Amino acid sequence: MARRHQPSPPPKRRVNGEGSIYQRKGDLLWVGTAYVPTSSGKIKRQPVYGRSQEEVREKLDGLKARAVNGGLVDDRQNTVAEFLADWLDDMRHEKRATTVRGYESAVRLHIAPVLGRKKLVKLTAVDVRSFMAVMREKCLCCANGWDARRPEKEQCCSAGRCCGRHPSVRQLQFVHAVLRNALGHAERLELVNRNVAKLVRVKTPEYSVGKGLPVEQARALLTAAEGTRFHPLYVVAATLGLRRGELLGLRWCDIDMDEATVHVRQTVQRVGGKLVVEGTKTRASEAVIPLPKITRTAILARRRAWADERKAAGECWQNYDLVFCTQIGTPVEPRALNRDFDKLRKRAGLPGVRLHDLRHTVVSLLLALGTPPHVVQAIARHADIDVTMTIYAHTNLDAMRQALDAIDWEAS
Repeated sequence: MARRHQPSPPPKRRVNGEGSIYQRKGDLLWVGTAYVPTSSGKIKRQPVYGRSQEEVREKLDGLKARAVNGGLVDDRQNTVAEFLADWLDDMRHEKRATTVRGYESAVRLHIAPVLGRKKLVKLTAVDVRSFMAVMREKCLCCANGWDARRPEKEQCCSAGRCCGRHPSVRQLQFVHAVLRNALGHAERLELVNRNVAKLVRVKTPEYSVGKGLPVEQARALLTAAEGTRFHPLYVVAATLGLRRGELLGLRWCDIDMDEATVHVRQTVQRVGGKLVVEGTKTRASEAVIPLPKITRTAILARRRAWADERKAAGECWQNYDLVFCTQIGTPVEPRALNRDFDKLRKRAGLPGVRLHDLRHTVVSLLLALGTPPHVVQAIARHADIDVTMTIYAHTNLDAMRQALDAIDWEAS
């Protein structure tokens, strides 16, 4: 008896959400689609493409696995400029105003003009490498708009004679770091598969060693400042090594005269055309430091002068609780302090000295006195001890001569 032919079972229907795979008739390209969550907050049908059914199935499985793990598909196809604008908005809630100001400047002047129109998902390491090459050769006069604001006779690039003022190694490193940080944010949001800026190396700048001032010069500055309004501020700078913004942000509530300590908590900076009171430079910068006797004496003198200024101002007084303030209690303009120090250094006969050199002086003197590096790091409030030892530590000829003389060949 002849065996009857059994019909083949119907093709298994794919489960809803599993996706579909088919081959296009025109170019015979294989296409797979699946509904996945997207960065716009909607569930959309996302296609993948390949030369074979197996390749498409692999890509489709990866797309679905990413969706299961919470990954989002970027359906907005943002340009680099659009993404950077969103990233800067996020950074304004996370970073200090001065930090965001630096990021914004790097994006506006350098990154966006070159890479801004490119699609974020299509940005490659080659694009970043080409951008850095363009960055190295660009004229800062044109990028910052300096040339356009000059009188016609003083113009360089506009007049066809470039001044050759190109970005420094430090500027190149900073702009690359801003792009790298932004793309790292995109990678964490799974808007890109990898951070292509990490694949491009840039030269590391060589920082000059901060030797600080000899004791005689530091003493000459403080002597020249005696009797002036900012004398106590310069004493604090020369004995505690506070930064300019930290000096101007110091409050009376941060000083404990009974315990002889000062708690560095905030800074005063000029950002975007206005004075901003914000947190310290880094988490390590916020610290409690003991007050030496000379510093306590200067602060007590400042307290008496502060009380007199408050009484004289009367109703005009604005209580910011700042130790070093204007005559009506408001924050001191950082540039005003720079102008005062410029006059001070001329009176002291030290025209090349900077205010920040007083900070260098504290660190260098402590290291020269044999203070353990970790103690110096705590006083200077460096986030990394390598900064203390690399940027500030230095060895003079006397120390080297003393070390070499300690080698006693005759005794051996």
